This record gives sequence, structure tokens and C-alpha cells, in this order.
Amino acid sequence: WSKIQRFVEAIRDLNDSKKGPIDNDDDGEEYYKQEDAPTDREQQQMPRGYEVIGDVAVLSNVPEGVNLEETGRAIMKRNKAIKICALRNNRLEGTERRPGNALSIIAGPSRSPLMTTHQEYGVRCVVDLNNCFFSARMGPERLRICQQVARGERVLVLFSGVGMDAMQIAARTEASEVVSVELNPIAVECATLGKRMLERNKTVKCSGAASRLTILEGDALELMKTMDIASFHRIIAPRPKEGDQDGDIGSGDGGVQYLAALLPLLRAEGGECHWYDFASVHEFPKCERTCTLIQSTAAQLDRSVEINHIANAGSIAKRQLRICVDFRLVPLTTSPPS
Repeated sequence: WSKIQRFVEAIRDLNDSKKGPIDNDDDGEEYYKQEDAPTDREQQQMPRGYEVIGDVAVLSNVPEGVNLEETGRAIMKRNKAIKICALRNNRLEGTERRPGNALSIIAGPSRSPLMTTHQEYGVRCVVDLNNCFFSARMGPERLRICQQVARGERVLVLFSGVGMDAMQIAARTEASEVVSVELNPIAVECATLGKRMLERNKTVKCSGAASRLTILEGDALELMKTMDIASFHRIIAPRPKEGDQDGDIGSGDGGVQYLAALLPLLRAEGGECHWYDFASVHEFPKCERTCTLIQSTAAQLDRSVEINHIANAGSIAKRQLRICVDFRLVPLTTSPPS
């Protein structure tokens, strides 16, 4: 009862809007002291939302007329764990998804390259923010995928970036092998550093996590041609967005070439895939366009699929979502002879 009483008192304390952050825990929750509370001007300068990757806050949308340096300082004052604030000036596009010069430091010390170590559910990864794509907001989605991986599964992670998806599966599940594929050589280097940290991580649930993780560098289409047919129980495919024309408003192919290449790698019966696509809010939750693409591509390869679940994996723009379609291969149904 004393614990319950302390919890009730803590909830009541949250109503005091004058309190400011004092610390930042592993999941990014912020707490602050009375004397460190942001001023009214700092509150006005602070954007509605920003992403925290390691000790770097990345801002994407800042209103016009806002003093960027003051905005960055206000964010660092509010969260003492943040050492640098950076502004992303344009969208990430292309298969390598490199921010490049689009990321500029607005507050904090100069750091070149802009690298940091990010921790998620006890697993750490290295991120080169100038040259790699990484989203901390995908953490719950990565956890959702881990909860579906069964013991002994062989898992393929395409477009794996700095390797957090693959490392989470290796660390949190008893998969027999996790194969990570990435084209960007700098992201592969970051993933390799993350694997070394995984070897020394004593908090992971499953032993031998690093030894079960294989990192491959190269084009996903080319590497998939070298892999054995029906050799994976599960494939995760968070494909990159190919420009503004990719999605419900454009004329892109929806990544059909990747889909056609990965389907033969799944176990003939029961092989599961987590296929990521981009959709408008009016398409969700049915996402008929994406489901039709999956089913038609499978039919062309003499395969049949069953859609299990469609998840909202987060917003990428105004009224635009990243979705994940979970499907599995099922036996082809043949009609009886007349």
C-alpha cells in the first residue's frame, strides 16, 4: 500500500506544470526541477515535437521566425541528456537514405561526423546521423516484431540500416540465425560496431545474440539471388520510400521488385513476412492497394498469401503513414475437377 500511495502522490505531482526536467531515462521520459523549468520565451521557441537519437535531438519542422539557437538551447535545458540539437532541412530519399548536408547543428558543440550511441530496450546501436537513416520512434514497432519470432526461426532483415531491427531480434528472441542486409557501407560499419557492443552486453535476454547475427553489405536484390529458396521462416522488409511519388498519390511500383525477390525465400507453407509500405490515412486500416499488390505478386509466382494484420508504424508526413502488412504463405487452393 505504501508503494501505491507513492504512485498516487507522483501522479498528483504531474499536475504541477511548473516542474522541469532533471533526468532522462532509457525510454526517453523527461523529468525536471523547479529551478530548471523553461521560461515562457523558451516554451514559445520549443517545437511541438522532435526526435531524440542518443544524445542528439533532431528537429524536422520548425515554425518560421523562430530563433534556431534559442530553440536548441531550450530543448537542451529541458532535457539534460541532450548535448546537441540538429535541424533536418529536407526529406530522406533513395535506397541509402543519407541525410548528408541536410542535417545542421543549431545548438551544442560541433561534432563531425555527427555520431551517437542510441539505446533501446537495453540494446545499443551506433548511428552516423550525417550518413544513415534511423528512427527512434520505430522502437515499439521493432518490439512488436520481436514478440512474433519463435524459437529456432531463421530471420532475414532487409534494408536494415544501422542494424537495430536485427540486433533486437537477436537479443530478445531465440531465433537460430538473423541475417541483416544493407547497401549503405557507413550504415554497415555502424551495424558492425553495434554487434561488437552486443557481444559485451550482459543484459540481453538470450545468450549468443551476436554470434547468431550475420551482417551482409550489398544491394538487396542482388544478395537475395544468392540465397537458398524457402530458407527463411520470417522476413522483415522496411523498404525505403522512393521520393514523393511513392505511395497512394504517385505512380511508383510500390517496391514490387523487392517483394517478388523475397517471396521465394520464405518457407513454402507458413513463412511470414512483415512488409512495410506507405499509405494515406484514408487507406488505413484496410490498405487495399498494398494488400492487392502483395496478393497479385504472390499469384504471379504461383503462391498464395494470407493477410494476418496491418499495423500503423507511424506518421511520415501530414496524413501519410508508414504501415506494416503482416502476411504468411499458405498452400495454394485448387478447385476440384468438375
